[in-house]
Amino acid sequence: MNSRAFFLSLVCCCLVFSQVSCSRSKGKVIKDKVPLSQVTGTVIINSEPAQNVMIDCVPLTPIAEKRPQFGTSFRAVTAHDGTFSMSTYARGDGIPYGQYAVLFRRLEQKPSGEKDLLGGQYSDVMKPFMKIKVEEGEELDLGDIELKQPANTEK
Repeated sequence: MNSRAFFLSLVCCCLVFSQVSCSRSKGKVIKDKVPLSQVTGTVIINSEPAQNVMIDCVPLTPIAEKRPQFGTSFRAVTAHDGTFSMSTYARGDGIPYGQYAVLFRRLEQKPSGEKDLLGGQYSDVMKPFMKIKVEEGEELDLGDIELKQPANTEK
């Protein structure tokens, strides 16, 4: 093999390996992603920003996202300052447009299982505390969401 052919082969191999390594660094690519809209807010419990509150947006109407790996709801958990941003594909990327029941739970782990410190009063999909309509391409800031935690479940 002459030196020119060897050099061209080496360059081609380098290009192929660089493409493979670059595509792997991006993580798993999901084909046919649906458009998402940002949904954010802050959960306040008994006048204090609430950490570790689980928020579920359960679709009330058909939505564009049909793949089973996303289950039946879209979820977020509040940060230390009570803020949250709903997720579909990646943390905080938003949710598909549609109408949703918004449910809230503050879970405590017990030997007998999980206990909702909010007493289940904000987690009934048949009687949701809040309903929202997410418009395609528009951000939705839910502002401060005031909840009450029963006195007998205070942390």
